[in-house]
Amino acid sequence: MAKEISKLTIELDGIGHTISDNKLSVPLYQRSYAWEDTHVSDLYDDLFSSIRNSEDEYFIGSVVISSGKDRDEVVDGQQRLATISILLSAIRDYFYSIGDNERATDIQNQYLSNRDRRSQEVIPNLKLNSTDNNFFYNTIVLHPSTNENPSRASHDRLSKAHAIAKKKIKAYVSTVNNPVTSLLDLCDFIDEHLKIIVVKVPNHANAFTIFETLNDRGLELAISDLLKNYLLGQADNRLIEVQDNWTKMYSLLESTENEALVVTFLRQYWSSLHGLTRERDLYKKIKEKITSKQRAIDFSKNLEEAARTYVALIDTTSGFWSNYSQASKTHMETLNLFGMSQVRPLLLAIMRQFDKKETEKSLKFLVNASVRFLIYGGLGGGALEIHFSERAKEVSDGGIKNTKELIQKFATVTPSDTQFKEAFKIAAVSKQYLARYYLMTLENTYNQKENPELIPNSDTTAVNLEHVLPKSLSNVWKMDADTHRAYLKRLGNLAILSTKLNSEIGNSSFKAKKSYFMKSSFELTKIISDNENWGTEEINKRQEIMADLAVKTWKI
Repeated sequence: MAKEISKLTIELDGIGHTISDNKLSVPLYQRSYAWEDTHVSDLYDDLFSSIRNSEDEYFIGSVVISSGKDRDEVVDGQQRLATISILLSAIRDYFYSIGDNERATDIQNQYLSNRDRRSQEVIPNLKLNSTDNNFFYNTIVLHPSTNENPSRASHDRLSKAHAIAKKKIKAYVSTVNNPVTSLLDLCDFIDEHLKIIVVKVPNHANAFTIFETLNDRGLELAISDLLKNYLLGQADNRLIEVQDNWTKMYSLLESTENEALVVTFLRQYWSSLHGLTRERDLYKKIKEKITSKQRAIDFSKNLEEAARTYVALIDTTSGFWSNYSQASKTHMETLNLFGMSQVRPLLLAIMRQFDKKETEKSLKFLVNASVRFLIYGGLGGGALEIHFSERAKEVSDGGIKNTKELIQKFATVTPSDTQFKEAFKIAAVSKQYLARYYLMTLENTYNQKENPELIPNSDTTAVNLEHVLPKSLSNVWKMDADTHRAYLKRLGNLAILSTKLNSEIGNSSFKAKKSYFMKSSFELTKIISDNENWGTEEINKRQEIMADLAVKTWKI
């Protein structure tokens, strides 16, 4: 294989020539169209800027092509090839719009497609993967296009890219004296001066190994693409099955509208099985374990199943939670409120190994432990991720069988009651949604509600956060700037009020504010009115009451 890799050729060419001189297809293991509006606009803007500045060339990266029997395959570079093809289709559309059908047909036949003499079938120059190709063919390659509604996020991105291209062409021709000549000059620039490095590999080489080797040589490819490629290479005659599992997994994660989540999911899923795995090590670690066709098949199935759980961890409106208690769902909402993404490997393991009742207990523990970590500090996000991932591995391996054993494993790192209480006495909170959560939950403990930890109310239309000591001090407040800065965001100085009362209270003196606190339906807010004045002593005293409540509220 090393001998075959050495035969690859590298040449500098205009991307227009590459599109017009080849029949290219995106293989099934490649991702769908992924460029967002900003990526598309940036490329087009840079292209037009280069033309206006009479630059000799504009370099846009590399394209890797593997020779195939009927069509060459795009190993890397499909986003740029598709995006430039879309721009060329917009140029074609402009010529059609002004009645210049001959030039429009020339653009169509050179860059986009030609017609088979015998079958009269329209043959596209560029085919995208199986997920995107029909939409790309019908709405962009063909003219007139069909009115096909996007059914996937990648289709929507293609549609938006097409709209951007048309807008850019319209804007461009409005700035030139001779639109026809200028657009033909644009095509020439795309042909000759919009440069790419074309890497071609021999048709008898193993495309999967080539893909990996090119990455090793410094052509950066996404970890998710590398992994998909590796699994498909292992799948042998079960390739379609593995591809289907991968596509289902990807589609589930893509539904969150956060494509970067794919790599995060892969890493956290692997960490849930094998302990903390850094992104830079992920591909290597998976390759070491997935060494056969059957393992690749099993792993792809497990990825799809885990992705369903992972998406539900992020989206608590998912029907997934209908099989769990309301308490479990609310605990998960609270963990999301905290932004505790480091806990997901452990959550994946718990959901996989524990029954629903035990899962509820574990989620409750993780909420309470997370509050203690947030208030007490001590462990940074990295250290927490290590602990969550290592405990996830133990859950997966059967070393931790229930919540009681999980709590015991966290005993050495979870802040004790004393540590938590002392930290709570002086805690300041900058994030208002967290302050509202703490205060609402403490309020329910104060009122001896049955499940005080189940009140993550972040609805600012109903409940607002009031700074008793206001953000801006008027002359009636006797306090120096340093003390004000130190005490402004202390929990003892914060109160929850109905939105109506909060809008009326304004930046008044404490004496004027007292009557509003007295009207509040929140007891911890109402008791503020028992004070004659409001300063550091009163804030500390109120926060000590809160600290006692906190130990009861978020107990381990």
